Amino acid sequence: MTYTDATKPVNAVSRRDRKPSRALRLRDFPGVGPISIFALIFLYVPIIITTIYAFNDGSSALVWKGFSFRWFGEVAQNANLMSSVWVSLQIAIVATVVATVFSILFALSVERLRRQGSAIATAILTAPLVIPEIVLAVATLGFIRMIGLQPGMFALILAHTSFCIPFALMPIRARLKGLGNTYFEAATDLGATNLQVFRRITLPLLVPGIISGAILAFVISLDDFIISNFLSAAGATPLPVFLFSLIRRGASPAVNVVATMLLVLAIVVTTITFLQSQRRSNKHA
Repeated sequence: MTYTDATKPVNAVSRRDRKPSRALRLRDFPGVGPISIFALIFLYVPIIITTIYAFNDGSSALVWKGFSFRWFGEVAQNANLMSSVWVSLQIAIVATVVATVFSILFALSVERLRRQGSAIATAILTAPLVIPEIVLAVATLGFIRMIGLQPGMFALILAHTSFCIPFALMPIRARLKGLGNTYFEAATDLGATNLQVFRRITLPLLVPGIISGAILAFVISLDDFIISNFLSAAGATPLPVFLFSLIRRGASPAVNVVATMLLVLAIVVTTITFLQSQRRSNKHA
């Protein structure tokens, strides 16, 4: 060991003379501030403009003619548009429920596997997250036709359920890992059966992860365009596909109205989920 004098080792001197680390500040990274502001503007200004022009009285999506609720009424009376909204909601609800239930069962089962087996099973199930969606769309369409199905409602539900599973699984698995084994071992030591542990311990503790996973799966399904476009058919046209066809015929304020309504729905769902999560956290604190 190297010494600076007879009694003080180098490491002791360096620790004593070391200056306290300074907190990272934004001004230490020139350019980050303007880039952040530009990103925020690019992200939120179009949303604000879309929301404002949903109340436009004119027939053009981007020419302001005055404040009006006219296009909300037009959207409500557009049978084709409301039908596509209903199709999207049906697909998203069924896909979310099935994907969430499957993810819960998978997360509980994979914890019982050995570490290597658990990693392999999780990697296989979450692989669609890194596969380009166009590849999934082409492969799904080919497989659907190979097994004798035709594009339509059933094919859309199958496809949406399959690609929603990884999104529902991530928050549920993270929540389960964060819980550790203490609760379950204590319940087992007190004589609880596996069903009692699942119903009274595991499921209530997993609720925040389940809600997060379900919301994520619902939004992903509702928002999907590429796979939906490949598998849609007459009478089973999801909202993103219908909106795209509407835009191709010319930008209409109806598109802004639908976008605003979806934005409001997302804000309401997120707010309710956040408040429930906070309430549950305060209850268990």
